[in-house]
Amino acid sequence: MYKPFSQADYKPSDKPKALYLRKSKKSKGMTEAETIESHLKRLTDFCKEQGWNDYVIYNDFVAKSTNLNRPEYRKMLKACLDGKHDLIIVVEESRLYRGVYEQTNVYHELSNTDVVILSLREGYIFPNSREQRLSNIIRGAMNEKELQDFAYRMNVKVLASAKEGKYVNKPPFGYFKDKDKLVPHPIESKAFRYIVDKVLEGYVIAEIIGQLNRLGYTTKNNKRWKDVGTITRMLENRVYLGESHYDSKMFDESVIVRDTHQPLLTIEEYQEVQNMIKSRSRNPQGIRYTKINTVLDRLVVCGKCGSRLPIHKSWTNKEGFTSYQIGKCQKVIGDYYEKKCSNKSISLKELLPHFYNAIETYKETLMEEIKSVDIDTTNDKKISVMNQIKDIKRRIADIQTQIQNAKGYLIKGTLSEADYVGLVPPLENDKKELNMSLEDNERLLGSLSEYDRNSVIQNAIDLLNNIENESIENQNRIYRLLFESLELVNTEDEFEIRLKEKDVSN
Repeated sequence: MYKPFSQADYKPSDKPKALYLRKSKKSKGMTEAETIESHLKRLTDFCKEQGWNDYVIYNDFVAKSTNLNRPEYRKMLKACLDGKHDLIIVVEESRLYRGVYEQTNVYHELSNTDVVILSLREGYIFPNSREQRLSNIIRGAMNEKELQDFAYRMNVKVLASAKEGKYVNKPPFGYFKDKDKLVPHPIESKAFRYIVDKVLEGYVIAEIIGQLNRLGYTTKNNKRWKDVGTITRMLENRVYLGESHYDSKMFDESVIVRDTHQPLLTIEEYQEVQNMIKSRSRNPQGIRYTKINTVLDRLVVCGKCGSRLPIHKSWTNKEGFTSYQIGKCQKVIGDYYEKKCSNKSISLKELLPHFYNAIETYKETLMEEIKSVDIDTTNDKKISVMNQIKDIKRRIADIQTQIQNAKGYLIKGTLSEADYVGLVPPLENDKKELNMSLEDNERLLGSLSEYDRNSVIQNAIDLLNNIENESIENQNRIYRLLFESLELVNTEDEFEIRLKEKDVSN
């Protein structure tokens, strides 16, 4: 089939030899980089043994085995066609091609030349030899079959590892890989938590990017943050919930294993972050929103999940009467976001009588409350400040834990002294700022006074009693002034509407 090197009569010329390398499967106990370095050493040592000290190295380290547009490969072929080389040396023939189609492409490139291929494994290969043509093609088919078998075995192995809870993908930002398990990165995980906290505080992604760059946080590739989509996609990744996902294209099978590693955010935070990001979109549900002149414009939300429900035109009859529809909810819900919300659509004509009945009931409730002696004067602003104080104390405790963990990482050698110096001082500054914010909020809490619920109720009653004299647009403005939303539940088994009063205590 081919002539081993020791038995060949071929004597190469004095032209520089072309040494070609392409990334291969990792050798046992070696990384891909170490494997290709090993291949390079074998080629150079071989050349030295033969007394060939004049050679050029072409290294396609990042090229895939099925990619013929490899830059170093194309550069080498051009040099061969220009007459600079007449001998290509590889560790094995499959480094040049892994299938018959690729093989014939190489042979076509080298037609009408005197270029010979020398494989340390197979020996001399003569692409233009009529005697070797058939045997070369058969060997190419065997290489292709070996590639397919190898790919199948690797996919079986990876799929089995994924089902065992091993993390088989590249580690995402915030983690590093340790023996097929994800471990929070001491610096990147802090940056990820910073992003989550800022989103929950109401900052938009573009603002967060500027803050990340000012604080010196970099991406996984040690570059400055600049793409909003990068962070949005990162926040959608469920790996941060402690889940491992793998999709096998070969076997058309998806694997989800939960609790495989330490999460960086809770399911509640994940849900809130997704809701906040979608709420900022001009079209969070992929529906065209237009202003409708109705008393319920931009008031109706899903009573199951809280998503805003659009109002759109349904039809217009010959007399010019237009019917409007409250759209169905299209949000994906569930503990693991595995199903769609069950809220159905409803015509505006059908919903309005229920809404007006709810308004009358609300007015009666207000009248009863204003007649009551024991008027509720709970200050919701105080509750808000108390919640802020609680959150600040939690964040201070988290920072203290991170400082202690950093000291542990330094002792274990996971964190270098340079990284430790870059990590701990900013943490201590954050802690100092939070302590100052805690003092400010505690002073604010002590200075708050209760608002007059009585006057608020009377104002609401006056507005609702005179609302029929207002235009539709003004009626909608008044309703939106008084109510946060109209929560609608309209499923196969349930119908309910709830008026959510707007908080005017602060």
